[in-house]
Amino acid sequence: MRRIARRVAVVVAMATVATALLPAIAQARRPNYAWHMFVETNQSRARYHVGRLDRARRLSDEAERHARAMARKGALFHTSGPTRYGVRCSAWGENVGWSTGDTADLQRLFMHSAVHRSHVLDRRFRRVAVGAAKDDRGRLYVSLFFCT
Repeated sequence: MRRIARRVAVVVAMATVATALLPAIAQARRPNYAWHMFVETNQSRARYHVGRLDRARRLSDEAERHARAMARKGALFHTSGPTRYGVRCSAWGENVGWSTGDTADLQRLFMHSAVHRSHVLDRRFRRVAVGAAKDDRGRLYVSLFFCT
């Protein structure tokens, strides 16, 4: 009888651990859309022989918040610029977009838009902050803040 009780206890303990790990496992499988968008942007620049952008890490937190705000509202909107975040840039560009696809789809859309493309390929820019968020319908929203 004790053997059965121990087996039950072990099974319950294992189930408890597995249940606790499920959110972490699900999180680990979720793509890092901001990173993918950063890579897509630099790949586009490389195709046109424009220098690689560094990631503006502190500003990326703001870009992430901006992408989440757009996803919550279900609408695209721009920020008021770098001074809002206490950042000084001699040149500033901002791309925002959404897609039901992935980051490659968004990058294609940006590259087919003259204004968005000019930000991606602008040689003055040295850094980019990237944020991404999905809404409850599965639409992917991204914010890219380009800065020199």
